[in-house]
Amino acid sequence: MSEDALLNVRGLTKSFGSVEVIRGMDISFSLGKRHLIIGPNGAGKTTFFNLLNGQIPSSSGTIEFLGHDITRLSVRQRALLGLGRTFQIASLFQELSVWENVMIAAGAPASPLRHESALKSIAEEALDTCGLRARRDERVRTLSYGEQRRLEIALSLTTEPKLLLLDEPMAGLTRSEREMLAERIAKLSRTTSVLMIEHDLEIGLPLAEHLTVLHLGQVVASGHRDDVMRDPFVRKIYLV
Repeated sequence: MSEDALLNVRGLTKSFGSVEVIRGMDISFSLGKRHLIIGPNGAGKTTFFNLLNGQIPSSSGTIEFLGHDITRLSVRQRALLGLGRTFQIASLFQELSVWENVMIAAGAPASPLRHESALKSIAEEALDTCGLRARRDERVRTLSYGEQRRLEIALSLTTEPKLLLLDEPMAGLTRSEREMLAERIAKLSRTTSVLMIEHDLEIGLPLAEHLTVLHLGQVVASGHRDDVMRDPFVRKIYLV
């Protein structure tokens, strides 16, 4: 286990009845990097994310984040430590304004240090990072789908995560929206480590510094993007 890693996963398994979806996964992710996870459908990518942020419990193994064993912690407890998450489908308050949505998210972590002035500052910074300041007074339902995806990321940023899990952030976006979001993610990773699942390799690969490939619930390759892309087994099961 790497002592200076942001996230260490060892022997992680998840079974649903007799079906083992994640099988003895061992992997570490470094601080300050953009990591991309790819793999065929059914490889276990979203299940892996659900285990990392506490949506579902693991069957065995350990998850260590910033030196803390978070294996049995709740979603909220993990968020307070700095683990953020977005989902494949955005969950937003459609009838509220953009500003109201980010303020609700900013006030969610129960911390006595988060006074109203601090909440507003955090919310404003999140909107700036995601390019939504000009839309702050608009109702969410009036936003384009791409803008709603960026708003979901803004909500996650209000928890001031050290690691942000992005589950298919480009899904359903137009090409121009994908390119805009990719620019935002690249800027975001200057201060927040990013672990991303993405099927659009044309956009995802240029963003990635580190690439991990899953197959049947196991890590089959992980390392620098260019090295992994040349791996014969990776090309056989996924890219060819």
